[in-house]
Amino acid sequence: MPATHSKPVPKKNAETTNKLRKWEKKLRNAKTEEQRLKAERMIRIHTPKEKIPKKPGLTENQLLEREVRKSEKLRKNPDFIEQQTQAELKRKHLDKQRQLTREKIKNEAKERQDKEQQEKNKQHETYEQYKKEEAMVNEHLDSHKQLLHGYSEKTGVMETLLEKHKGNKKKANKEHKKQTTNLCYYFEYMINGISKEKEISYEEAQKMYYHTIRMSMDGNSTKDLLQLPASL
Repeated sequence: MPATHSKPVPKKNAETTNKLRKWEKKLRNAKTEEQRLKAERMIRIHTPKEKIPKKPGLTENQLLEREVRKSEKLRKNPDFIEQQTQAELKRKHLDKQRQLTREKIKNEAKERQDKEQQEKNKQHETYEQYKKEEAMVNEHLDSHKQLLHGYSEKTGVMETLLEKHKGNKKKANKEHKKQTTNLCYYFEYMINGISKEKEISYEEAQKMYYHTIRMSMDGNSTKDLLQLPASL
């Protein structure tokens, strides 16, 4: 006999795969408060959430128009107008302060540079004047030195100094040079004094003093240069 195929018999009490229905069934069959609360909680979890339809988004032009309207509305707002006015005034004030500060710094820098340049010029002029006066004084001292050397040669001052230092020419020359130098500065001092006192030029005062010195030299037989001023 050919085999017969029978349909499978479904199992009794087969567990449903729908979790929501499963927990609804458990809620109906709950016997304790704990079972009921758990079933209600699970039902809430598995209940599908209602989807809220999304509003259609605005286009780029619509967004731009909305911002323009907001901007126009804001510009008409008195508080906004006052705020903008105060902000502009503050900005202008700050700009003015910055400009004044820059001008002040610039002027101070220029004044400092001018002062430094003036100081340099003054130092240069002072130095040039000093060099000029130094050259002039040296010229005067050379003139006095020649006058004294002539007197020393005429009166034999070096012989006296060599005798004093027992023939030591180095010591004699050193003392002669010292005496000559001191007398040169003394002559310069005296001539300048005469020039100021009589309100005459240095050259005129020098001629007067040299005349007095030569007269003293001609009438003086001393061989000591240090005695020469005492005879004036």
